[in-house]
Amino acid sequence: MRALHWLWKKYSILFTTEWAMMLAYRAESIIWMIGALVQPFVSMAIWLTISIQAGGSIGGYNQNDFIVYFLGVMVVERLTRAWNVWNLENDIREGTFTPKLLRPFNPVHWEINQNLVYKFFYAVLLAPTWVLVAWIFPETRIQVDLVSMGWFLIAILISSVLRFVICHLFGMMSFWTSRALSMYMVFEMLHFFLAGRIAPMSLFPAWLSEMNQWLPFYGSVGLPVDLISGRLMGHTDLIIQGILVLTAWTVALIGLSVWQWRAGLKQYGAIGG
Repeated sequence: MRALHWLWKKYSILFTTEWAMMLAYRAESIIWMIGALVQPFVSMAIWLTISIQAGGSIGGYNQNDFIVYFLGVMVVERLTRAWNVWNLENDIREGTFTPKLLRPFNPVHWEINQNLVYKFFYAVLLAPTWVLVAWIFPETRIQVDLVSMGWFLIAILISSVLRFVICHLFGMMSFWTSRALSMYMVFEMLHFFLAGRIAPMSLFPAWLSEMNQWLPFYGSVGLPVDLISGRLMGHTDLIIQGILVLTAWTVALIGLSVWQWRAGLKQYGAIGG
């Protein structure tokens, strides 16, 4: 209990510090958020145009469905996204990682708190915005029960951890190579297509959709979006399968990150910082 108390105290201090830093650069944070909204809206516009040309519906999605889906993508993408690969790669390459190792707290905790602060910031902005938009435009209102909302929150939590760990894994590749960020961008390109960010997975070929059910992509974005948009209501078996797959990948990659951290520190050597 004492260890948990000190962990909570340290996290409270780190969270407060990161929150103060974020407020100091709030204009930059808002610009980043606005920039992140461009892709979902562009994809929405494209699919709305396609559905209109197809007679109003395509693949079981009508125009209102596409609007709700990509609003869900916008929210889920902001609440689960991680960027620690950039920080870690830069610190290791520039040598600024050395003083962080001298702190009495694993450097990953600073990255976790920074991630939590920005997620909280985006949640505070996005949730009321969606409520306001839904009040003005009824077609953006979601129709989900409390059970689906509970599954959605669980999926968001696990997905946030998974995407953070994946970023951390790619960042720690900088212990061995100077191309860690380039390798991550390849992964991010795959994630863009396979996670359901560019289109609902049900619109992809059946063989790809079935294979993707067992990969870490769909669960990190597509699953929470399908839950919040009500596409999985009444399909408890599919929900549980998705959550279990998402959890399995998260646990496995956390174990891999622990090993990679220990192995990477043995390789690390830097001058500067």
